[in-house]
Amino acid sequence: MRLINLEDVTIETIKSFKDSFKYEKETIHGSHQLQQANDLHKWMKEIIRLKEKNYQQAVQTSHFALITDDNVMIGISDVKHHLTSYLQKEGGHISYTISPNYQGQGFGTALLKETLKEAQKIGLTSIHLTVKETNEASQKIIEKNNGRKIREIKVNHYNVWHYQINIDYNNNIM
Repeated sequence: MRLINLEDVTIETIKSFKDSFKYEKETIHGSHQLQQANDLHKWMKEIIRLKEKNYQQAVQTSHFALITDDNVMIGISDVKHHLTSYLQKEGGHISYTISPNYQGQGFGTALLKETLKEAQKIGLTSIHLTVKETNEASQKIIEKNNGRKIREIKVNHYNVWHYQINIDYNNNIM
């Protein structure tokens, strides 16, 4: 299993990943609205543009895929290079999703761990993550990666938990 840049994944592999959610009627979090994308080639062009520092349409974001040894995409993550006021409230630096076929097997914890390493390469040392109060699986993933709950706020009609993970210069998660 390895984490690679999303632009190095074939469109067919991404389509298979996307379809795994459709069959299970689950939501793909983050991933620049992959679930709503009708044209994956156009979507991928946008993913590549988001990585550019001076792209004016959105926050600079790097996207990654968790791939098995036999090239099956089982997860997707992204790192926002900085936070807007919206992302500070409801989004954070990192978003991630595991295919329904692979949930509950530790892949979410591995995906976040590897994505934190990518965030550190970007220069981030204090990672802000948010999760809905009802998403116990994601809370456990964050806590297994040394996330510490720092506050809880109400957004619309639900509570959002805010976590912080600190990374030192030796790439150790603190």
